[in-house]
Amino acid sequence: MPRTKEQYEQIRSKTKNKIRSAGLQLFSHKGLNGTSIQEIATSAGISTGLMYRHYKSKEDLFNDLVNTAIHAGKALESLLNSDDCPSAILKQLSDGLMHEMNKSDESAQYLVLITHSLMLGDLEQEMVESYNSVLFDQMTNLIRRGQSRGDLKPGDPYQMTLLFFSTLQGLAMMKLSLIDRFVCPSSEMLTAYLIKES
Repeated sequence: MPRTKEQYEQIRSKTKNKIRSAGLQLFSHKGLNGTSIQEIATSAGISTGLMYRHYKSKEDLFNDLVNTAIHAGKALESLLNSDDCPSAILKQLSDGLMHEMNKSDESAQYLVLITHSLMLGDLEQEMVESYNSVLFDQMTNLIRRGQSRGDLKPGDPYQMTLLFFSTLQGLAMMKLSLIDRFVCPSSEMLTAYLIKES
């Protein structure tokens, strides 16, 4: 019995997810330039011909993954812009980020992928820089608001934002390099320099 259109679509979707997963793992460890189409296809368990049916090039796959990372990060924007107490927002943000980091490698891989994209200097870099700028501005404004309310510690809000995101980036890189020896810090440790003790 021939396959239905739905069955073909399921197979296509499953194959694409394998390619994306393989690409994310390889790009986060080796970068775009250090990864070949053959490596991605082999890791995904498919032929290079099948790989090319889904993506014209490794750059297309890389850009698709970067766009996914940016889209996933949009949820942070609404959280950072909410009217809740800044310390509560930071706790919620840190809890979520540390939970994701602890749960699987994927969130760490996406964080490292964003760094690779920033270092490439291509069109996607401009998009990532613009997105990072928005996140930095929102986080800086949140810290400034929390300091004026008295529930966040004093300090330069931009430098505190830079430390927060740099710490996340460093943790992502350590998770991918240490593998089983990695121990995810608590969200309280991540925000200890930001939130005043109650």
